[in-house]
Amino acid sequence: MTSASSRREILAASAALAGGTGAALLASCGGNDSKGRKTQTVSSAQRRGDAAVARALLELETGAIVAYDAVAARLDGRALAVAREFAAHERAHAATLRRAIARLGERPAAPRPAADYRRGFPPLPDARAALRFALDVESTAIAAYADALGKVATDSLRETLATVLATESEHASVLLGRLGRPRVPAAFVTGPVPG
Repeated sequence: MTSASSRREILAASAALAGGTGAALLASCGGNDSKGRKTQTVSSAQRRGDAAVARALLELETGAIVAYDAVAARLDGRALAVAREFAAHERAHAATLRRAIARLGERPAAPRPAADYRRGFPPLPDARAALRFALDVESTAIAAYADALGKVATDSLRETLATVLATESEHASVLLGRLGRPRVPAAFVTGPVPG
């Protein structure tokens, strides 16, 4: 598993980027357009805040992509195929977040070098350690996306975050199964995996 400090650093970075927007992140009441559909009014401060949340999640996704490359190096067979599939999902999540940031009128930050992420990874001496690390990556993502959902004002971004959260939860379930643990260990998905 990843060290507690590196996991805290990921969540702290997410909170730091999203912080300071406070009430500006609350959704505004909307009106109706000419066809009677509900429209959303989001201030420029709310859009900037939403972009900050999306940038923090993009940073998390970039780290997950690098993590799955490290994990894949320790796996073979079906476990390797799963890791590659999940890495592709993480790349798709990152691309979607980049587009969402651009739609909010902001620019996504350039990714840091992969070596910056790898420095915080635990040793992965074998397949089991690699799978435990992948599970920790997914648990961190679940917690970050769940936290972010309550911070964004833009409906379309909230929908995107919810779909990614569901996928990260599915990833965690598959990894739990590969580790021989119950795939649905609790009644609610919160991020941290019991025991």
